Amino acid sequence: MTFATHRFLFVRCAALACGWLLLAGLVRGEEPAAAIVLEPGDNPPPFVQLAPNEAPVVWDAQRVGEFKLVDQLDQPVTRESLLGQPWVANFVFARCSFQCPATCRKIMDLNNEVADVPVRFVTITVDPAHDTVPIMREFADIWKAKPDRWLFCTGEPKQVWDLIRKGFKVAAWENAGTARMPGMEFAHSNHLIHVSKDGEILGRYDSAVDSELVTLKRVLKGQITTPLKFQPATLDALAQFKARQAEAAIPADPLDKLPGWAKRLPATNAALNSLATLLLLAGFFAIKAGAVGLHKRMMLTAFFVSIIFLVCYLTYHYALHEYAGIRGKPFPGTGTLKTVYYTILISHVILAATVPVLAIITIRNGLRAYPEGLAPQQLAELVAERKTHHRWAKVTFPIWLYVSVTGVIIYWMLYHL
Repeated sequence: MTFATHRFLFVRCAALACGWLLLAGLVRGEEPAAAIVLEPGDNPPPFVQLAPNEAPVVWDAQRVGEFKLVDQLDQPVTRESLLGQPWVANFVFARCSFQCPATCRKIMDLNNEVADVPVRFVTITVDPAHDTVPIMREFADIWKAKPDRWLFCTGEPKQVWDLIRKGFKVAAWENAGTARMPGMEFAHSNHLIHVSKDGEILGRYDSAVDSELVTLKRVLKGQITTPLKFQPATLDALAQFKARQAEAAIPADPLDKLPGWAKRLPATNAALNSLATLLLLAGFFAIKAGAVGLHKRMMLTAFFVSIIFLVCYLTYHYALHEYAGIRGKPFPGTGTLKTVYYTILISHVILAATVPVLAIITIRNGLRAYPEGLAPQQLAELVAERKTHHRWAKVTFPIWLYVSVTGVIIYWMLYHL
């Protein structure tokens, strides 16, 4: 082989390698759908699981209904008796070995910290069948609870469970099977429920989270209003959240991040490919008609248009990476349509990588075979050059034409299907 042949083979292999790299970038351009995430300003509605093996429901408790309990002194405790002063409810059972004592310890500390605030604490048992008035009195004595400030309540089981499940809408149930162990006979919520002086439920706070207890203390002291994240869900808030969730479920189009000039480039590229196709066909028919000059002008113009296309194409993919963070627009179709698209795309990319090399060689040979300013007799002597040009043109033309046509097809499949 001659040096020129080796050089050509090297250039062709390099072009094919570039084509495969470009194709790999296009295939990787199909980014996975973004996960739905909450923004810092979003507040999802609170949920609660009221019973085991049940799906969580929205915590939308708004108002404490009528109820009748008794405290550690066997005095009646009703909704009416608690009106006129805000109060904080929590839930325990006397046999609890860890969770309930920890919650009561935090309530005792909170009670001391808001000693100057007119508020009452109401601790309600979730085990009314076992936790009688004497037992609740003993429990209250452990925490040095003063009845005018901190009530430990029990009552008729149905009354208690209706208040817990329907009034406060908090999680509580009796454990069974292997989950029922000494000190863990019941599972229940750790939340403290803040109730207004008018019996309206204002918020809930997890007693296991110290930062939430600090927030509750600030609310009780009147330093802040109840933050939205602690409030019961309202119909409006729930509707707004569902609307935001529905919007988030629809993946945002990364192409929306592109500036206006970049958004116009795909259509511009398709137009340039269409123009190159017309110029190639015009040049083909011109040479068939013997119009060498017109053929030369058409082919050179087609090459110039292809150069402009390449610049626009590279600029667009730079913009995709810079502004949208993707390598290419993913194909929206599925099934057979997707197979057809990628079949066209793969052949287009591989052949497109060869077009610059083939076009340059063919045009160079054409300019040598048909130089300007020579007499017809001199042109007739360039037989070998013309044969070389014709051989290259027979390879270059169909590939160049195929790449130009499929470029338009890919555009329509990608942006208009």
